[in-house]
Amino acid sequence: MRYDGLMRTSLFAVLAFALVLGACDASTAPPTGDYEPLPADNVVTRLDQLLTTDGVRRAQLRADTAYVFEDSATTQLRGVTLETYDESGKLTSTLTSDEGEFNRDTQKTVARGNVVLVIPDPNGRTVWTEELHYDPTTKRLWSDVATRMRMNSGLEFNGVRFTADDEFRNVNVPGGSGTNLPLPVNRQ
Repeated sequence: MRYDGLMRTSLFAVLAFALVLGACDASTAPPTGDYEPLPADNVVTRLDQLLTTDGVRRAQLRADTAYVFEDSATTQLRGVTLETYDESGKLTSTLTSDEGEFNRDTQKTVARGNVVLVIPDPNGRTVWTEELHYDPTTKRLWSDVATRMRMNSGLEFNGVRFTADDEFRNVNVPGGSGTNLPLPVNRQ
């Protein structure tokens, strides 16, 4: 089975665009007399956004809160869960983090704070880190901080950082150490 990619550009782009459109509200009146300006142009609470392509679920984004900033083209998320699915609707990855950020112009994404990425394919792995980046232009994932990865086979390793393509075919963990795992891992 081929892994369909991780946090695909189009998925996040459509999710963020839908988030921005869904957050817009023509009302400008404060809800109460205790009104204080919000730190963003739009704020969405209890976000649950489903993305489908031709009727097939491709991603589901949940966040406790989303802050949309029009002047910087960013959307900041708190309490994030992102699930991605392949073209048949099968789960390909689950990411959870304390926070996330999406840039609508570059479509780059960052997950921060207690980041856990679970890839349930046959070679599956779980990645723990404090910051995970994704650049759709280069189809590259990376973390510049300590990372721990466990394979479904039970092999586990730690590194000072890591980089991988979005299909996890090429994984490089500089300064890594582990149990019976050759580094870097190249499975082309």
